[in-house]
Amino acid sequence: MRTQLLTGLVCLFLVCASPVALGVESGPPEPGSPGGDSSIAVEYTIDREPNQTGHVRVTATIKRPRHVTGLSVRTPAETTVHRADGLHPDGDRWRLSGAARTAQLTYTVPVGLSTTFGQRTADTRNWTLLARQEVSLRARWRWHVGPRPTWNESLALAPGQSGVAGRTAAYIGPHGTETKTVDGDRITLIVPAASELRPERDAILDAISHAKRASTAGRDHNHVRVFVAPNELASGGYAPSNGEPDVIVNAGEPVRSPVNVWVHEYRHTRQTFESTPAMVWLEEGSADYHTAALTYAAGDIGEDRFRDRVTTERHETADLTQPDSWDGPGPQYHKGTRVVAAIDARLRQATDGRQTFEAVLGRLMQQDDRVTLALFAETVSSVAGTDLDAFVRDAVTGDAPPVPMDALTDLGPRRSGSADTTERPMNAAPAVESAATATSAGDGSGAGVGTARPVTDRHGEWTVLGTLGMLTVVLVSRQRL
Repeated sequence: MRTQLLTGLVCLFLVCASPVALGVESGPPEPGSPGGDSSIAVEYTIDREPNQTGHVRVTATIKRPRHVTGLSVRTPAETTVHRADGLHPDGDRWRLSGAARTAQLTYTVPVGLSTTFGQRTADTRNWTLLARQEVSLRARWRWHVGPRPTWNESLALAPGQSGVAGRTAAYIGPHGTETKTVDGDRITLIVPAASELRPERDAILDAISHAKRASTAGRDHNHVRVFVAPNELASGGYAPSNGEPDVIVNAGEPVRSPVNVWVHEYRHTRQTFESTPAMVWLEEGSADYHTAALTYAAGDIGEDRFRDRVTTERHETADLTQPDSWDGPGPQYHKGTRVVAAIDARLRQATDGRQTFEAVLGRLMQQDDRVTLALFAETVSSVAGTDLDAFVRDAVTGDAPPVPMDALTDLGPRRSGSADTTERPMNAAPAVESAATATSAGDGSGAGVGTARPVTDRHGEWTVLGTLGMLTVVLVSRQRL
């Protein structure tokens, strides 16, 4: 009887001490998510190095919550560490010492991020434009009972520096700013003195404002920062992290264009879905399609330019699920745009205009799973209220489908509040792109431009649960004897 009672108590303790009951979860945490006391906060304070052009000095202040029992960080490639407070070296990493809750690491790191389309950031004698992933630490930690830790990064400027620090980008140097309020939210344009802005500031802010009001899917930030890149940097635009409120756009980009980069990059600030490699094209294809549609609806391009963009024949035979087979990044922008346009038209036809592709994106962003072709086709069919699985799969992997433009006529210009700008020639720069946060399951390579998601360790959990489980087995075995 005593053995049965003890067995029951152990089983009850096992249930209460399970990972679910304790709030212990596996898998990497989301970066940048506010988590109150469960958040590991790190602030990167940026200072220019006048005597070392091409580099910045960073002071990373790390604050860990009580239930995080171990934490180590690794600096970016080519970093020179100048000072460590509350951290000690451990191989190629720096580990928080003892029970320290706060630590600081000061280091110098190079600036000059390049993507497929050219250089996006730089540090010069007069100004600095950088993306957070260039200066950020790669972290590992383990924790005991308590809420799942999150890695919450922010940027700040050192005292005496003139500039603007956002969440994922920062500018230091002579500049001007222009802010527009839209339904209580702000859009701020940061214009370096070293840049020659091609469109009028009001035209840029009006275009983004129109896109903000017309967009419903994804995260609607209360403050979007648009960092204007000096003309000497690569044309086009760059979003350091999808779903975050900061973007970088070259000063020479026009507004009156079906590939309006200002709107394209704004659309990336709303994208919070994660894709498998076979569906990465959706990030750019959907942003490019809605850029053309929103710019047309604002009256900044005519119907012919809108039609030409969404019915393009470029890369029309590419299999969008096989990026390794592409001869460059073009298919996701060109065929991807046409595929999204064709699906949007089919949705409008199937629902008498009640549903659009925006609803598909909205549902995908509510999913916890990464977007696969199967999930994408299933979501399109669900929004349409009819089976479009075969159509979607064929459109994505086979020849580009026709786009019934008649179904898109309701996208026509709504000129109320649109930007009044003069016609400008279309910029022939390569299509723009964004760099979503890397989803490495490991610690991430220091040479990558993406910010690797911190890896969590759960050492110690098996010690408790495993020992109790073994004890239960022994007690049950003795009872049977």
